[in-house]
This record gives sequence, structure tokens and C-alpha cells, in this order.
Amino acid sequence: MKKMFFALLLITAVSQAQYRIRYDKLFMEAGIGMAIPLSLVSPSGENRPIALVHGQGGLRYMFDENVGVLGSLSYDQFNKGNQKSDQMIASLELCYNLGNLIELSRNSGGQFGLLVHGGAGVGVMSSKFFNRDKIGALMIGAKPFVAINEKVSFYADLTYKSTLSQKIYYNGNLVGKDITGSNLGLTFGFIVALGQNRFHADSAY
Repeated sequence: MKKMFFALLLITAVSQAQYRIRYDKLFMEAGIGMAIPLSLVSPSGENRPIALVHGQGGLRYMFDENVGVLGSLSYDQFNKGNQKSDQMIASLELCYNLGNLIELSRNSGGQFGLLVHGGAGVGVMSSKFFNRDKIGALMIGAKPFVAINEKVSFYADLTYKSTLSQKIYYNGNLVGKDITGSNLGLTFGFIVALGQNRFHADSAY
């Protein structure tokens, strides 16, 4: 009788484990917010422009519940009075589910999570003085999120970007040579798990 009980318990545990392996790995992310230049503000270093027009969206694929890749496109328009510059960057980043490592997801029953990400990108900046400044970018960020339901989560993302070969100040004026700039972006948005499974990689702890 005991052997039958333990056999049934083992079968149940294996079945549940196999079921949990079937989880969604693809996510769509989109959000809006603001960005603040940390360097190359203007020729004088004063009158810091702020990007109140800031948006980003992308697709994230998780190889498992811990590691994945994120491809995204971001747009910022930095304004200060009549002067402005536009920045658009396409990037590819490595993502890690830090919430699993610190057991945030497990302790909250999958309600809360934390992703960290970092990578590189290419893009363009433009202003009335220069309509196509090709730049590179290195970035690193953190993205805490809270689950709204089984498929949708709300997130806040803080990302630091270092822009390479930048020839335009954030207020739109020309630098005159290639210089490295930087900005800090704050984004609020939604994560949607794409698929038919009950669980997804962000909650498959």
C-alpha cells in the first residue's frame, strides 16, 4: 500500500514538473517615459535638454527561465526651447532573470520579478544642423516588474546608454568631432507573454 502511495506521489510530481516545463518563452515589450543627458548637454554645459518624448519597444526570447536575448528599438527627442535633437537606436541585449537568483519570484508566487540586461546597438542622431549622425551605443539596465495576470506584467526600466562617435550635442548643436555621450532613460510599460501556455519564462521559477 505504501509503495503504491509513493509511486502515485512520484508520478504526480513528475507530471507537474513536465507540465511546468511547457512555458512561453517569447515576450513583447513596449513603453514610454523620459531620458536625461548626462554628458554632451550643450557647448556651454548648461540648459540641459530632457527627452519627454521617449519610447521603446521590442521582442524578448528566453532560452530558459534565467537567460534570454532582447531586441529593441528606442526613440528619444531631446528638447530645450527651440533647440532639439532626435536619437533612434536599434539594440541587441543579453537578459538575465535576477529575480530568480534572489528568489524574488519564488517568494512572491510569481507576482514580482527583476530582469537585468546589457548589450550594444547602432543608431542615428539628427538635428537642424546635421541630419544623419551615425552612432554606436553600449547600454546596461534593470527592469523590475509586477504581474497583472498570467500573461501581462507592468514594468519600470532604468537604462544607462553610452553613445559612441556622437557628433551632435543633445541640444542639437554640432560638436565638431567624434565624442562619447551618455544618457539615462526611465521607461514604464507592459510585457506580454506570447503563446498558449499557462506559465511563461518570467514566472517559471
